[in-house]
Amino acid sequence: MGVKRSRSEAQVVGDDSMHPSRKRARDERSHKTKPHKAVDLENNTAIKKRARAIERLLAHDPEKLPAHKKRELERELAAHKRRIADAQYKKIRSKMISKYHMVRFFERKKAIRIAKQLEKKLAQATNDDEIAKLREDLHKAQVDIDYAIYYPFMEPYISLYAKPAEGEEEKAAQYLHTERPPMWALIEKTREEGKKALERLQNRRPVEDAEVEGAQDDGKKNSKKSKAKKKEEEEEDGGGFFE
Repeated sequence: MGVKRSRSEAQVVGDDSMHPSRKRARDERSHKTKPHKAVDLENNTAIKKRARAIERLLAHDPEKLPAHKKRELERELAAHKRRIADAQYKKIRSKMISKYHMVRFFERKKAIRIAKQLEKKLAQATNDDEIAKLREDLHKAQVDIDYAIYYPFMEPYISLYAKPAEGEEEKAAQYLHTERPPMWALIEKTREEGKKALERLQNRRPVEDAEVEGAQDDGKKNSKKSKAKKKEEEEEDGGGFFE
């Protein structure tokens, strides 16, 4: 009577005799992921849930995933992360617009009023020096209007016009000849490129701040990991000493 082979031995023989294409197809079937429902792209919670599921899947055993499937998951994850970032951006943008709406509105109205006064004076002026001075002031008032409109939505708004002291009369000169914030010079320069350039500035994202925050978060995570590892090593060394 022949000796019965163990299951592991039979498996080894079967693997060796199997055609490579059949073996590859079997491996792909064994690592096939379960089909998932289509993600509701209007639901940010569903998008976050799917992104976390993909991250877990890729972190669990990436080497065993077929290459094409891994690429598909990585592309899907990147797309979901962009959607999450866009949703967060829109939420913060809406909050910032609401926060500074009134101050921007009043400063724009004030700048328009000053510009109209200067245009009226300029039309009546005859002295060359006076005309040059009025044109310079009018330019400042026009930049002030664009400042109030196109100041970046995602950045804290810095007011142009200080409130006059109690009992002090409002005059155009006191507003036009005060120091301007750094953003004013950028808006003055951007005006030369046209309205589209001003709109890009208005809607720019604080990318550098996000990258700094991300680096800080990564640093904190790495610091926690290194502390935990050090603690484990100390415990292992201590255990060996008392055995």
